[in-house]
Amino acid sequence: MPSLVGLVVWAVALAILPAPLAAGILLLAPLVIVPRFLAMVPERRWVAQLAGWPALLAALPLLIAFGLPPGPLAAAFALPWLALALSGALAAVLHGLARLPSILGPGRWGDLGIDVALAFWTVGATFLIIDRLGIDTGFSSAIVLLTAIHFHFAGLGLLGLASLMARSRPWLRGPVAGLVVGIPITAAGFVLVSDPIGAVGAVLVGLSGIAVGVGLLTVATEGTARLATQLAGAALLIGMPMGIAWSVAILTGQTFVDLDTMIRTHGVLNATAVLLGVAAYRDEKA
Repeated sequence: MPSLVGLVVWAVALAILPAPLAAGILLLAPLVIVPRFLAMVPERRWVAQLAGWPALLAALPLLIAFGLPPGPLAAAFALPWLALALSGALAAVLHGLARLPSILGPGRWGDLGIDVALAFWTVGATFLIIDRLGIDTGFSSAIVLLTAIHFHFAGLGLLGLASLMARSRPWLRGPVAGLVVGIPITAAGFVLVSDPIGAVGAVLVGLSGIAVGVGLLTVATEGTARLATQLAGAALLIGMPMGIAWSVAILTGQTFVDLDTMIRTHGVLNATAVLLGVAAYRDEKA
């Protein structure tokens, strides 16, 4: 129910908020995906208590944050979301530290990936705060917002979903590792304005995302859940190669598509894949 309410709120906000499409895509994660995903996270202190309505209530002030001009007031309305993310990251750190060094072994990469995904969420929330502050960081506002999107969707959503699937499908542990490594490399390419670093990250994330897409296409579910996972898998199989092609084209000086077109295609496809994948996920271990 909270995610459904969040979806309705998001649809209304998308129509009336004076914000760019990238901000509309970003809001889909706090309002819809995260409240559902946190309920799926196993064995982390207090994370289950953050799921559902608490997560949605922390996300709602973001509508005001994106409705206001950048500045301290707009950033203040984003603080509840950062606080929630920090709570999730703390639970992840405590979980991971208590299981060292075994959690670093390949057989535990599914568990490790969930902890890293929760930590990446905090990175995304921090960049969201920076975006709403509107301070001069030396980077363009587009880069700051895209980094926030990257860590919410690829960092928390895709990695978290892949990690949950990897607990019962060992062949997905490699893609989980690829996402754990590739997501920060891709972000470093954004921040450092480095085409080679960005291309390396895009290839790692893209190939790992393609594997997750195949995993979604082959999940043994029925009815509406099966359709949703298949659509999620198909979206990744289209969106992830686009991300690879875009970064490689930039690196080699070739023409592909501009950033705005990538947001409207690659960005929308990946956000849709994470949304449908998280909404339809069922624990295959059950």
